[in-house]
Amino acid sequence: MEYLPVILAHTPAGTSVHTVNHYAQLYVSTNFTKYDYGALGNQNHYGQTTPPAFNLDNVVTPTALFWGANDWLATPEDVARLATELPNVILNYRVPFDMFNHLDFVW
Repeated sequence: MEYLPVILAHTPAGTSVHTVNHYAQLYVSTNFTKYDYGALGNQNHYGQTTPPAFNLDNVVTPTALFWGANDWLATPEDVARLATELPNVILNYRVPFDMFNHLDFVW
């Protein structure tokens, strides 16, 4: 965690506020949906008042999931759900360190 201030000082490097907003929407939602523009914006953008869910059946690439039990962004429950919704998971690997979390993948 000694690198956390360094990481946060450079976040969101290489991304947009729109992307950060979408991540926040996904974090508070129980659904994996496209960007939520609000009812009117969604109607204009998607032709419906709510953002459509991503169709994970279209992800046909062999996919490996690596996760940690202490991850606050990709919780074990979220990973379990994702593993059942992706059609071609070839590996679902929990890193065997109890304190391993999302930032450990970066540093």
